[in-house]
Amino acid sequence: MRRIQPFVLGHVGGALLAGAIAGTFFDAIAVVTFAVILAGNALIATLVCWWRPGLGAAGWKLWLMASLANPLMLAGCGWSGLQYECLIGDRTGWDCLFADVGPFATGMALLPPVLGVAARWLWRFGRVF
Repeated sequence: MRRIQPFVLGHVGGALLAGAIAGTFFDAIAVVTFAVILAGNALIATLVCWWRPGLGAAGWKLWLMASLANPLMLAGCGWSGLQYECLIGDRTGWDCLFADVGPFATGMALLPPVLGVAARWLWRFGRVF
């Protein structure tokens, strides 16, 4: 029987935890929604990492690939690019109401890969899991 890699547990589990914590600022539905969205995107990024560079690669390669392959990260960067005038302050008003969604999504996509690399490091050196 094969066991689940510590990076996968840390990455997807960290995404579930980060989404649940972020959702607590709104309501119970947001807790579940944020957790499922972040975990689903982390799972997609983990599958990409499994393909390339492989789950046994160096930590910085895993973090970089997991961050760049996350669909939430790509959507956040795309949304920020479309709303750049609102973000730098050249435009204001109702058109800029959701301009902060892009940086928020990008920031939420950067945290779970760090947790995955940390879980792998703890497994390798600390034998915690």
